[in-house]
Amino acid sequence: MLKRKQICLIAVLALLAIGLFAISGQSQPPTAPRVSGFGRANHLTSQARQSPRHSQARSKQQPEAVSLSYGLIDFPRSTASTAFGINKKGDVVGGYGPVPPPGWFETTGDWLKGNTYHTLAFPGAAYSVPYGINDKRVIVGFYDLAGDGDARGYQYKAGKFTTIDYPGAPFTAPDAINNSGEIIGIYIDNSNIQHGFTLKDGVYTSIDVPNSYDTEPRGINSKGVIVGDYYDFNNIQHGFIYQDGQFTTVDYPGTTNTVLSGINDAGQMIGTYGDGLIVAGIDWGTSNIFLLDQGTFTPLALPLGDVQVTWSYAMNGDEFVGFYVDSTGNLFGYEAQIANGAISQISRSQQ
Repeated sequence: MLKRKQICLIAVLALLAIGLFAISGQSQPPTAPRVSGFGRANHLTSQARQSPRHSQARSKQQPEAVSLSYGLIDFPRSTASTAFGINKKGDVVGGYGPVPPPGWFETTGDWLKGNTYHTLAFPGAAYSVPYGINDKRVIVGFYDLAGDGDARGYQYKAGKFTTIDYPGAPFTAPDAINNSGEIIGIYIDNSNIQHGFTLKDGVYTSIDVPNSYDTEPRGINSKGVIVGDYYDFNNIQHGFIYQDGQFTTVDYPGTTNTVLSGINDAGQMIGTYGDGLIVAGIDWGTSNIFLLDQGTFTPLALPLGDVQVTWSYAMNGDEFVGFYVDSTGNLFGYEAQIANGAISQISRSQQ
């Protein structure tokens, strides 16, 4: 199986479908109008579903409804936008396109600070993508200088980039950083095997779910609890929780693939699930988002007319970010807020 980040982060894989039309000389497929801005609207999700397989699940007699407000994040004049990380100040990091060559992608990072978009690019890199941001505005991501797939991680702090390189690995890609400065991500070894890692106080530690391949830690909270996903040897994708040196598998009921992508300090988790969906020539292993709170799964949905795939990435407090894909393959970032009860209306205009 091709590595998700090594090919193009799968998160931005749909960019490839758009680029192939341009490279082959064909006209691009029709695209939905893009709105460069930010706004929110309330939405009420379907009822919660309890997980029978989560070890911490507890019985709930009445399912809960979750109110979800959302805002579109669309970098101006770009062909695709994604949101990967958020902090409690409301800063968002992500990526925006253009156009990839076959087999890779070329994109630049963006940083939505307050109401203003900023480009965040590693100096001299063919491409770079920010993935996580903590409440101290320290950002982690990865870059590729030559565009040859040998990516390196970075930390961006107080206007300065520092390289993050798992020892001896040709590919390193951080996913997230918590407020204590602990960094999580993946590295790929010289045998092309993907592993998870943590970086704490300058010490790298490899982490792999037992009896699995392609472990990927994706989210970490201030307590050091890590969530992510892995593949078993039947090629089934599972979510996991890693706490105090122990792994717990998490599977969304009734589906084949589950990813846990973010966790807040209260232990609430966000993720994706599904059985695969092909949109604009790309096979998405998961296509729906969910909340996992005290053992109860609640499916979530953005209230938009043409949403085929929705992915979540990071969670901070009651907010999370991700991207969605429409039927023509457009990618749009979003920020969403979860609350039980009324949600105040929020609007932001891009400056």
